[in-house]
Amino acid sequence: MGTGQSVRRVLQLDGLRGIAILMVFLYHSFGIPLLWSGVDLFFVMSGYLITGILLRLKDQGAAADVVSSTGYWRAFYFQRARRILPPYFLFLVMVELFFQVPWSHLWYWYALFGANIAVAMKGEALLAMLPLWSLAVEEQFYLVWPFVVRIASSRMLKTVAISIIVATPVLRAVCTPLFHSRWPIYTLPFFRVDTLAWGALIAVSEYQTPAWISLHRPLGGMSAIAAGSILAALSSFHSFRLTANSMPFNALGYSLIGIVFGGILIYVLGSQAGFVHWLLTRRALRYLGKISYTFYLYHFGVIVLLQQNIHSRGLSGILAFLITSAIASVSWAFLERPILSRWPRNDAQGSGGRPHPGARAAGLGN
Repeated sequence: MGTGQSVRRVLQLDGLRGIAILMVFLYHSFGIPLLWSGVDLFFVMSGYLITGILLRLKDQGAAADVVSSTGYWRAFYFQRARRILPPYFLFLVMVELFFQVPWSHLWYWYALFGANIAVAMKGEALLAMLPLWSLAVEEQFYLVWPFVVRIASSRMLKTVAISIIVATPVLRAVCTPLFHSRWPIYTLPFFRVDTLAWGALIAVSEYQTPAWISLHRPLGGMSAIAAGSILAALSSFHSFRLTANSMPFNALGYSLIGIVFGGILIYVLGSQAGFVHWLLTRRALRYLGKISYTFYLYHFGVIVLLQQNIHSRGLSGILAFLITSAIASVSWAFLERPILSRWPRNDAQGSGGRPHPGARAAGLGN
């Protein structure tokens, strides 16, 4: 298991997670353009976190000279299950109480984390449960990526991540004419995996060279600004928007978003002082990031219910934020935190005292 030396927690990543959930909420409540991409920020952070955890588990097994790989799989999937499943299944119960859910032809999609497939191929989704498509993408990623990390060297992992980042926009462009709706490109994992690969690439690069983040922080910031500026300029064209389902947007738009958030993640990881660090370490924003998983599960259903009964979009948005925050806070205090405390994870430990990328991001908590 290595020496078990603690690795510091990067507090600003909780704040960045808070920014991501605010983006998603503001888009769903007020329709602010481009803020739907907060989901992509979650994807980039998830790719970083998960790859770091897997690299650490792999190192721990090697350090202990473990012949069997059972511990690698058990540790990873147990951590994921205890974090994700209790709030998820409670959410499904709560949805049933407030909405008429046609479970007879939907249950298997949600029981098997296939909500994105239901949305993409059948158009079947209760509005309150629509955000679950992104959770399904991550869960499907978790089924494949641990095998890749287990068998590949860190050099090969970097090659795989870069190949995914390059190939995915080509695949989106080629497949765009096959779909009349934007939903397949937007929700199916092989069209969205490049954002997860950006996070994985950053984690592997940091794993290989611990000083990599510090060395590339300026480049990360400049890349994010440049890609964001191009994205904003191109978005003035109606054909270069999410809803257009156009080949230019599907090929380039998602890729620009990946560069923006990959650059932001590098910049944030390397920030030890200054305004960005100060902002992202504010207690309220960090707390919102901590409860963001449950907030994400419930927010759209709350918005739908309030907008059906309150005609003021501003008022319904404010109330939705307050109500969803209260639900997520109760869930954190009485469900999630007790479970996490009962079976403490060892994400915050390195192998042989070496810093590991996922451990520094342990506050993300998918």
